[in-house]
Amino acid sequence: MRPQSLLLGLRDLGKPYWLLIANAGLLIGLACGCSRVAAPSQVVDWRSLRPGLSYAAVSIGIDNGDHRASAHVVRFDPSRYELQVVLAAETGASLAQASAFRQAAHGLVAFNGGYFDHQWRPLGLLVSRGAELSPLRKVDHGVFALARHAALVRHARQWLAPPDLEFALECGPRLLIGGQAPHFRSADRARRTALALDDRGRVVVAVTEGVVSLAEFANWLSKPATAGGVGATEALNLDGGPSSMLEVAVDATFAQVLAPTPVPVGVAIVERK
Repeated sequence: MRPQSLLLGLRDLGKPYWLLIANAGLLIGLACGCSRVAAPSQVVDWRSLRPGLSYAAVSIGIDNGDHRASAHVVRFDPSRYELQVVLAAETGASLAQASAFRQAAHGLVAFNGGYFDHQWRPLGLLVSRGAELSPLRKVDHGVFALARHAALVRHARQWLAPPDLEFALECGPRLLIGGQAPHFRSADRARRTALALDDRGRVVVAVTEGVVSLAEFANWLSKPATAGGVGATEALNLDGGPSSMLEVAVDATFAQVLAPTPVPVGVAIVERK
């Protein structure tokens, strides 16, 4: 277990500023016999957890002074696994961490979802198991979706629900479009969470430890595994900063990124039945 202190800061997601005083940790390994995840490496060394599901801890190569930013990455075949939205109410609380979201969904992995307002209501399209939980906002964001056991990313203003839509999450900005990063107006650094799609149609979830800019995050996501990236062609930024969280609990492998701020909506990776 390796604790990490977080900076005192202010958060603005289109709602009032809040003062965050938090101490969060990156927890890798378990005290109950689970295998310890290796320290982040420069090259993505994928660990197969189950058929069609892999995990890696990798250095992003961005030096933030005190340490080099790293990320936890999960990759899965959408024909074998699905994404499910988990509301905090399903965990028995109004706000929750990734651990509670994962357990509520009986999932293998969980992470935070998209943006929300000051009343903890999700902002943007949310679809889970074919049911719409929150409506589309036609803003300059993107929609990451699963339909017919395949993943796709569309601009929110061009969104048309495909047949057999299973899952959709609207957030932004889009980090990669056809393998290229758009121009980002902000150079601010923060903790990041992203949903991405690689050139083989696999879904990639990436959560950073440490802070990176949108451009740095997008550049790293687009790099091939041999260059320390994940080879993403499409990527969507989710809620980040103090909301970024992750838990991987698959057989003997456990990894966790705690968030100083619990959130109202999580996303779980669940094995298809």
